[in-house]
Amino acid sequence: MDKPEPVEDWPHRPFSPAEASALLDDIDGAVAVWVMHHDNDVRSAVVLDDAPEDAVIDIVVETDAGFEMYSYTSGVWMDYGTQRKDDPDAPSMAGTLDSYDVLAGESETA
Repeated sequence: MDKPEPVEDWPHRPFSPAEASALLDDIDGAVAVWVMHHDNDVRSAVVLDDAPEDAVIDIVVETDAGFEMYSYTSGVWMDYGTQRKDDPDAPSMAGTLDSYDVLAGESETA
């Protein structure tokens, strides 16, 4: 994984489920958008009091080539890089994706 970098053109707030779903059309080669559903303790530490309960703060965009990981933290979306599907040395995404649900598209791994 790469060192996290801010995503310059994303809003400085959590996404709505509709905005997260739109990444399926916005990111080249996207086949599925995965989102993590956090418990209330995690959400209260990350999401502002006025954010909707369904605010999205962790996203994995599955593409033909890999898994692009994003997380909302300290008021900024961070890009954690891409884990390529064809990298034999990369750890399996199965454990990571156990905490996520497919919001849009059809995963090649689900």
